Amino acid sequence: MSAPSTPLEVPFGPSGTVVLRKMVLDEDAPLLHDWFSRDYARFWGLQGKTVAEIREKFAGIEASGTCDVIFGILASTGERLFMFQSYDVNADDLRRFYPVLQGDRGFHLMLGPVEKPLPAAAYYTFQAIAAWIFRDPSVQRLVGEPDIRNRKVLLRLVQAGFDFGRVIHLPYKTAVMIYLSRASFEAARGLPPPPAPTQSPMDGWRLKYHLLVSRIGRRIGLIERHW
Repeated sequence: MSAPSTPLEVPFGPSGTVVLRKMVLDEDAPLLHDWFSRDYARFWGLQGKTVAEIREKFAGIEASGTCDVIFGILASTGERLFMFQSYDVNADDLRRFYPVLQGDRGFHLMLGPVEKPLPAAAYYTFQAIAAWIFRDPSVQRLVGEPDIRNRKVLLRLVQAGFDFGRVIHLPYKTAVMIYLSRASFEAARGLPPPPAPTQSPMDGWRLKYHLLVSRIGRRIGLIERHW
């Protein structure tokens, strides 16, 4: 079972509401190309791609049947604020790197370069993602694997109530597992964001240690290396 595909309107704090809807490939591909071309999007590994290549990639994702591509659009202006992918963990390579539980659903998030910053935008974005994915009653937990170097995102995940698991060495990055249970989402739903944190679980020596392990492990062949 998957979440309903009909658009969903959800609160977005002082900014009003956002409308979540599935990707419209011809309309959204040029915007995605612009987003992925920016420096902050380097963790996606899609810099230097053409619009046609981005369109082809996302056409393949859409055709897979195991991943939905969703846009969050500010209702008051029509501005597309973010894109996320909601995917079947059991059909993804991630399943090799952590113990998948029944009811897990993976996600990837891409924030757009908004012209004017919105209050607590990242917090409300994670709330919106959870609201969409948890519409599927079979989903009990959101699962993600952000790059351990992406400190800004890690801090926002702490604020959004995600639990942090172990560090995993994927073929293309070193990541940390993050989880949000349905119960945790429901407990925080509708509440204002907590104070922004100043530390993430990957700060300090932990980050340096895991990056060193990754570098050595890939060099001597103990960790898969697909660059």
